[in-house]
Amino acid sequence: MTYTSGEAAKKLGLTKDGLRYYEKEGLLPPIERDASGHRVYSEADLEWIFLIRCLRDTDMPIFKIKQYVSLLMESGPQSVPERQTILKEHQAHMIEKIARHQMLLQLIEKKVSFYDEVLDANKPNITCMDYADEWEHFRSILGGIKHD
Repeated sequence: MTYTSGEAAKKLGLTKDGLRYYEKEGLLPPIERDASGHRVYSEADLEWIFLIRCLRDTDMPIFKIKQYVSLLMESGPQSVPERQTILKEHQAHMIEKIARHQMLLQLIEKKVSFYDEVLDANKPNITCMDYADEWEHFRSILGGIKHD
């Protein structure tokens, strides 16, 4: 099955400009064209673009995606170790980022819970602290903040 640019973009949640951007950046193998010169995307093209989208959606930099794609297109099976290394490094980055976001989510959950208590009419003794005291309170609850 083949798709027009519009159909491919819709199926992938992109714009036609987004598809052209990936092509212009050299992230796609050459896209076939029909007799009128319009791009025609195959299922394999869509799978390729989906992989690129997944990498971008996880904040992999374009230069790393280009490196990965270049190895895949030009070196084939012999580049598997290098491609695996790229993905393992990105995987480690993602694990660290997820852990950081989980900690930040915990902070937000604690703050929401605190404000629920402050707003609870049955607990009139709880009041909002000033910013500095409140921040110290939440830092102590979370065990401190790790800075990069």
